[in-house]
Amino acid sequence: MFRDRVVSMEQTLEGGEKHLELLKGLCREALPEFEYSSHFLDHERDLFVIELAGRDGRRKRVGWTRMVLFDAERIPTLLADPRSVLRERIVQHLRSHGGRPEIVVTFRHLEEGWIDTPEPRRDRPRRRRGRGEARGLAGGEKSGGRPRAAPPPPAPKTPRPAHPAVATSPPPQAARSAEPGRAEGRRRRFRRRRRGRGAGGGGQSPPTP
Repeated sequence: MFRDRVVSMEQTLEGGEKHLELLKGLCREALPEFEYSSHFLDHERDLFVIELAGRDGRRKRVGWTRMVLFDAERIPTLLADPRSVLRERIVQHLRSHGGRPEIVVTFRHLEEGWIDTPEPRRDRPRRRRGRGEARGLAGGEKSGGRPRAAPPPPAPKTPRPAHPAVATSPPPQAARSAEPGRAEGRRRRFRRRRRGRGAGGGGQSPPTP
């Protein structure tokens, strides 16, 4: 894999040096205030880079991808027709990005109707938060991001005065149980009276002769 990458980089450098005069002419037409200074291979991005220098000391780099340098249709068109639409498109791309310190020409920039716009920012999926977490977050934002202080301990409860006991009527079962006792006592008294009468009278007198 490493060997294939080295070979591809060598091909990028060879392709750039092969079409160096064409690339220099495109840069000169698009950026006339800059002149060719040098060229080198960007190993990390696999780009053939042309370095330009201005009279005021400014420097600018124009990078070309390997796919652009080895395009079997577009490169021959640029070489055969210096006034082709494709050439005008590349020159316009370099001019529109002339304020940047580095310009990269990729395969997509050669497509018809291509507009180089920044990629839209992707919104990260929001995580659902519970009520307690949302309240804690809102409280932290209001207080400048500081954590909330612990709540004070609850005040001790004072004992309430005991209420006097209220006399309550006995339950109906107790009242009912008391009634049989009274009846039993009456029966006992009645029996005692009957015994007393028998002792005092001495029974019936015997019949007279």
